[in-house]
Amino acid sequence: MDRVLTPGSYRHGVESGLSRAAAALSALFALSWSGFLLSGGVEPAPDVRAVAVVFLAQAVVTGVRGARLTLSRVDSGVAVGLAVLGQVVLAAGGASRVVVGQRCLLTVPAVLLAAALLPRRARRWSCVVAMGAQITTSWPADGPAGAVEGVWPVVATAVAGDVLAPLMRTAGDRADRAQRRVRAVRAAAGREEGRREAHRNFQGTLHDEVSTALQAISLPGIPVSRLREAASGAVAALDAAPAGPGREGRADLSTVVRALRPPSGTALTVEAAGALHVPSRVADAVAGAAREALRNVEEHAAARTVHVRLQGDGSGRPGAKRDEGFHLSVTDDGAGFAAGELAPSSVGLRRSVIRRMEEVGGRAEVRSAPGRGTTVRLEWHPPVVRPEGATEGAGLRDGGSEGTIGRMRAAVGDVRRPLAAVCLPFLVTMGVVAVVHTSRGPDTGPLLVWYGLLAALTVALLLRANTRIPGPVAGAACVFAVAGALGSFFVLPLSAIKDFESWPIGAVTPLLTLLVIVRPAWEALTALALEQVGIVVLVMTGPPIAPSPGATVAVVLPALFAPALGVLAGLAIGRTVARLGGVTARAEAARSATLATEAARRAREELHRERLNHLGEEILPFLAEVGSGRYGPDDPGVRDRARLLAGAVRDEIQLPGVLDRTVRGLLAAARGAECAVVIQSDSDEPHPPSFLRLLLTTALTSGPTPREVFLTVNAATGTVRASLVILPGDEQRARALSDAVSVAGAGAQAEVANSDTSTWVEAAVRAP
Repeated sequence: MDRVLTPGSYRHGVESGLSRAAAALSALFALSWSGFLLSGGVEPAPDVRAVAVVFLAQAVVTGVRGARLTLSRVDSGVAVGLAVLGQVVLAAGGASRVVVGQRCLLTVPAVLLAAALLPRRARRWSCVVAMGAQITTSWPADGPAGAVEGVWPVVATAVAGDVLAPLMRTAGDRADRAQRRVRAVRAAAGREEGRREAHRNFQGTLHDEVSTALQAISLPGIPVSRLREAASGAVAALDAAPAGPGREGRADLSTVVRALRPPSGTALTVEAAGALHVPSRVADAVAGAAREALRNVEEHAAARTVHVRLQGDGSGRPGAKRDEGFHLSVTDDGAGFAAGELAPSSVGLRRSVIRRMEEVGGRAEVRSAPGRGTTVRLEWHPPVVRPEGATEGAGLRDGGSEGTIGRMRAAVGDVRRPLAAVCLPFLVTMGVVAVVHTSRGPDTGPLLVWYGLLAALTVALLLRANTRIPGPVAGAACVFAVAGALGSFFVLPLSAIKDFESWPIGAVTPLLTLLVIVRPAWEALTALALEQVGIVVLVMTGPPIAPSPGATVAVVLPALFAPALGVLAGLAIGRTVARLGGVTARAEAARSATLATEAARRAREELHRERLNHLGEEILPFLAEVGSGRYGPDDPGVRDRARLLAGAVRDEIQLPGVLDRTVRGLLAAARGAECAVVIQSDSDEPHPPSFLRLLLTTALTSGPTPREVFLTVNAATGTVRASLVILPGDEQRARALSDAVSVAGAGAQAEVANSDTSTWVEAAVRAP
């Protein structure tokens, strides 16, 4: 091979296909030639027998090395050398020991191996040497016309190989370049999805763990043990790297549910009978959603009892070998609320319960009424798995014609080009032979017309090979080809089977070769078998064409091999490349998926680190100190600090990734000066950070500390709308805000107004 190739690449698949196809075909040609000699009507001479033995040995060695993908240029050199030597040995004994067509069976394997294994210059010189040896050694015995005519099949093979091998290698390189682009796109998509997923997970952790712990620390009356537990849990949740949706494994959901902690002051009962197995990521989502539901009971419901009930739907019961669907309900007897009070901006239920279940393919429903308690219902069902034959890409696995073409397309792209390289040289050379022989004999004009129609039909089918050739059309083409080949003997004498005068027998080869690749193989093979049987019947029922049965077999075998070898060659090339194309496509799909998954994992970790860097300087150390017992709720300033940090976490939940250290410091200072700061967003997706930071920084550094600051952010398709209201109004602050938004850039449109009671800004910013 010309270079080191990566296993699993399309170029590697093409090289492997060429190696195995060349090996199979060289073995087939050598065995056919040797079998012909060994089944002759007379005892072969010792030198002819030696040629047969040598070519049988070459067939075995080449076949084994080809199957192991270890063929090299040395094998091609050996094949060319043996072809030249074999021609010399045959020529030494005169013409009586061989018939027309035998010699090319020595040369074609050498040409095929040269096409598959050698670079262009060496390949062409090897073909010239092999063909020159055949012409030179057959010239004295067969004459100039016979020598040139006898080498036409080799010329067609050399032309096909010279076009096909580089074409397939070029197509393989193009496919590799395309797949590198596909991998890059998939990796980018994986990174983006990983960041979105990590962002959602981090938002849930902030709300469910960090904010809850800080609020608990800031409130009196909560047992110290519960505070330490909440603080330690929040630190652990923040430190944990996100596992992502690809996390493997299964978990017993019953065990997860039984481990739920009861709300403070509320009796908890859990009903979960037997093991219930679900994917680990589903169990994580259910645990988080159920914990959030129980936190809401503790903080808002004032309930006496809460009941958790887990029930499987029986979808995967046999020995827990499959994932099982379930329904889980969390029901309390607390105060309840009106259904309309569940606002879109509700972080707890909307983000930590409802969306958490949606992200794993489940759903959540909240039912409540004032004075009648609340029920949070979670459910999940295993996704429906389609039958193997119905999955995407099943065409790459089936054995039909569409599957074969699909696999070939995966290996070489447009299959018409390699098919043309195989078929067209044989059409042209056979056309030359047809013109030469029809011009020699009387009443042979109809055969030339038949061949012209056959060639046109082959080209027409070749042009449709990249899509689908209908079965009736293929069947009619086979009938036309075989009937014409056998019917030619109503014009030609049966004795013509001895030489190239019986060219119609081999004329069907390009058509059947094409069909054996693009249609179910049995169709073309049946047509080939019918032609072979027809020839045998004609020979058995017609006048003798040789002095003995053995001699008759020796004469008929080349005629039978002519179309059979071409069709079987097409079958070997097509099926080998198609099989390797399918393997390569599946390997590439798996490799791309792995790269995308790895990109998503890295993106999750990067975003996790970025968000921790924003919050970790103050919040993590504070929670760690509380969790370790170093800080207690009765220590001076601990509750106040927890209250300020809880406000910072709420800000981060509403404006993820927007607030840097400077803005957080300004917000903390404003809250410390008794300024009420309220930030709300209808989406926790990332917002334009620089513009929102500009608004908050300007509002908090211009003029005296305000009494109240309200920032509301609404996301729409392609646009983020921000509304900032500051109480009371201040002319200096209004001018500063007007100056700031005027230089914010073309992506922002804003209006600033001021009065004695308030200053407000309405802005529309292009979404990031």
